[in-house]
Amino acid sequence: MVSEDTRSLIAIAIQASFLLVIILSSLMGNTLILLAIYRNHSLRCITSFFIANLAMADFLLALLGMPFTMASSITYHWIFGDIWCKINGMLNSIFCIASMLSLAAVSIDRYVAIIKPLQYPLIMTPPVALGMVTYVWLHAIICAFLPVFGWSNYAYITNESICTADWGKNFSYTLFIFAFSFFTPLIIMAYCYFHILRAAKKQSKKISPRVGEIREETLQTIVAVPVPAVTSEKADKEKEAKEKFRRETRAAKTLLIVMGTFLFCWAPHFIGMTCLLFEECKRSWPDEYFATTTWLAMLNSGCNPIIYGVMNKKFRQSFKDIIMCTKRTNRQYGQREAGRNS
Repeated sequence: MVSEDTRSLIAIAIQASFLLVIILSSLMGNTLILLAIYRNHSLRCITSFFIANLAMADFLLALLGMPFTMASSITYHWIFGDIWCKINGMLNSIFCIASMLSLAAVSIDRYVAIIKPLQYPLIMTPPVALGMVTYVWLHAIICAFLPVFGWSNYAYITNESICTADWGKNFSYTLFIFAFSFFTPLIIMAYCYFHILRAAKKQSKKISPRVGEIREETLQTIVAVPVPAVTSEKADKEKEAKEKFRRETRAAKTLLIVMGTFLFCWAPHFIGMTCLLFEECKRSWPDEYFATTTWLAMLNSGCNPIIYGVMNKKFRQSFKDIIMCTKRTNRQYGQREAGRNS
């Protein structure tokens, strides 16, 4: 039975236009991320491996999931058949869960790099990174396949214009997804952000002594060695410490933006999922809420390239080169970066 569409043509046009913007921004932004890593060898590091995995999950969601949601938001019913509804619902779940878990993986990588910089090459090795990414996709695929084997089921949700798991049908499955695909990544990101921020504050105190304060070890050093050498060595160490602090601060700000965006985009959707478990809540909440929260969740796929790409100097330069069709060798990238740091 097809529900009656009471929306105006203007409302339909606004919904479709909003989803089209999300689709295009997700496709273009994540394509730029992947191309930048492919073209610029200096970006081929462990961190970029996680970012590329995140970009791939978001790109596939925009390519294989969002267009059908946009079409359904226009027609107000599913026109692609029951079989594709189940397949599309499964793909939506896989890519959304993989995207959320990839955000957590990036946070873990940054946590190790900043909190344990000396141990980072030993801890975050290529096999470890590959194992983390493999886990992300296995976790997503297993969670998405569970409804196929009878734990909940995939159905077209009219008020969300999407084929997805029937969140109101199985209480235990909905709570399982909520706990292990939303709450767990959120806790991981919160933990990483808290410790990175605390480390940044400690570092700021070390490189910002009170005016007029002369440490005892500094006096001893001045007596022991010639003044020019000490001054030069001290200046180099202070410069290095300040640069390290700036990098840590930028990382902390990035994680804060990531967490804020993640909560803004996904929290309302999971609140709606919980609401669908209760008939009274489901009847009293307007359809517009569920539709809007679904779009917000998809919007996260378009925001991730901005957060991880535009806020990074190397990615920004690579984006500019790609858009301007400029060919730049990896040596030129290195020289440009060295010039900025000199």
